[in-house]
Amino acid sequence: MPATISITVPPKTTTCFVVATEREPGDARLAMLRRLAEPFAAAATERLSTSRLAVTSYRAADSPWDLTGVAAADDHESETRARKAVHHIGVTSLLQVAGQPFGTQLARAAARALADVVAGVIVDLNTGQIVPQDTPENPRFALADDWLGVSLPPEDEHCSDGDDSIDGCSCVELTTRGLRRFGLPELQIAGVACPHDLAALNVLRATAQRLMPVGRLSGPQALPSYLPLVSDDLAGFWGIAESLWADGPLPVQLTSLGPRLIGVGPPPEFQGTLNEWLWDELPPVMHELLGCTAEPLPS
Repeated sequence: MPATISITVPPKTTTCFVVATEREPGDARLAMLRRLAEPFAAAATERLSTSRLAVTSYRAADSPWDLTGVAAADDHESETRARKAVHHIGVTSLLQVAGQPFGTQLARAAARALADVVAGVIVDLNTGQIVPQDTPENPRFALADDWLGVSLPPEDEHCSDGDDSIDGCSCVELTTRGLRRFGLPELQIAGVACPHDLAALNVLRATAQRLMPVGRLSGPQALPSYLPLVSDDLAGFWGIAESLWADGPLPVQLTSLGPRLIGVGPPPEFQGTLNEWLWDELPPVMHELLGCTAEPLPS
């Protein structure tokens, strides 16, 4: 097994959000700017109508964006609204990777403001998911804030054979969607037994967080194939400073699965199966942690 994995971080990446609406949008850009708060307002005013923040609108019938496959975590009404919308407003940002993640946050903040103007639904084209609109854009970046594009499979997609043993099945395959806009390959873990899906998801979350700084350096990069994850990696994913486990590092093995895809699995010294590793070696919190509330911004 090679000691490193070679990747190339592109000098620029593109992120795109589409606001799907029934309303005729007209030129909603001025109203959008009025709704943006700092630190996004000044940056949006400076970048609007450049490649760093481009707003374009189409009738859905003529739109370059296909929203038929979008998904919402628990809101099927939003899925229907996105698919049946009459108008699409795209917010696209072409950014140098060194300007991430703020540039992508700004694009989503602008999409939120546009959606407020036209009563629309926001679709993140990089993840294929509908963006929740119950809170404003948080200036403090955390991957957990709907940036990773990977979630647990629905309960009704779990296998029905009733085998709860450690290696009872291998149904679950989890693949991130959205890391490419941060200059990184997507991550995948496959062959997971249904009872271990949350643990596997938390392994991907911690690994993604650990790799984020690499995506800010364009050009050829060498990722260590042996990666010791620590508590701060999972805590950082959620945007918290709390220690989530007290034991030592959790080593994972990274494997190149293609030009823009990396597999995550047990380290070579572990002699058992993937599911035995998930069950025996992971800190207990990885089997339990569904979510955390990010720490508030200082007042």
